[in-house]
Amino acid sequence: MSLRVGDRVPNFQLPSKDGLKRIFYFEVKGGPIILLIARGPTAVINHCFAELASCKELIDGHGGQVFGITDDCSKVTENVSPTIIFEDAEGRLSDLLMAVPNGNPSNLKILILDPNQRVLAQFLINEPRRDINASMKALDRILNTPRPPATTIQYGAPALLMDNLIDENLCSRLIEGWKSDHQEGQVNDGKSNAPDASIKKNREHVVRDLDLRREIASTIGPRIMPELAKAFNFEQRLRFEAFTILSYSDNRADFFAPHRDNLRETQKRRFAMSLNLNDGYEGGELWFPEYGKHKYLPAAGSGVIFSCSLLHEALPVTKGQRWVMVTFMCD
Repeated sequence: MSLRVGDRVPNFQLPSKDGLKRIFYFEVKGGPIILLIARGPTAVINHCFAELASCKELIDGHGGQVFGITDDCSKVTENVSPTIIFEDAEGRLSDLLMAVPNGNPSNLKILILDPNQRVLAQFLINEPRRDINASMKALDRILNTPRPPATTIQYGAPALLMDNLIDENLCSRLIEGWKSDHQEGQVNDGKSNAPDASIKKNREHVVRDLDLRREIASTIGPRIMPELAKAFNFEQRLRFEAFTILSYSDNRADFFAPHRDNLRETQKRRFAMSLNLNDGYEGGELWFPEYGKHKYLPAAGSGVIFSCSLLHEALPVTKGQRWVMVTFMCD
């Protein structure tokens, strides 16, 4: 299976060019990562590292780190300091990272990773100068995309925000599914599900197509579970409950009052996920009243994951329409 944008590169331990056995996870320093996988003729490998070294100013300007993986470290004769070169003599890791959909693995590839070792972009290298320069332009473009400014907070909810959980195409298909079939939102009173406008007002669509459910689970599962293990030290095997698409519209004054997701018959639930499917509306933030006034508003394709025991509220949309996919991770 080939890596996709949003997938996390697995942690690995391999010998490095300096003779030490290094663990990738412990070598990253919190900035964007450029990972060059190069195997084959010595001259081609060194050409790739030389071209990458020529981009040092741009990479340093973004606080980036460069790593290399090759089949034989002795082939790398270029001065690549401070780049760490890993040797993957058996080729298992390289095969995984090089894999392409419906094709044969390449011998030269660049992965651009975010600080959390998740794929932002990837480029097969056919002509080193052209393709490495293209990858660096992509790095510059991605990292210069406007984002909300960093801020100092004194406390906040123990919630995990993750971007790039699903792509634009899947977001659009889920919204189209809602448009083709939805009903008034339901509330469980401990015995049955029924609308209750005193608690919530929205419209919902439950994803019932088995292939689509498998696609969603196989996309977000491998991205979420390693983060739960890292952020919350939680490694128990979980399953997804139903995937439900909700709509909140300004012209209906839709809302979901403060509530918890593990009450009554839902004690088996561990974590909840709220994944936004579109942008272009106002309001509609997620709020955790027990943890201050901070509001959470991930971009389309991104989500918030949190314990089902946390009190939370979906604030009203004040302009436009918000679509969001919710699910629960259960024992």
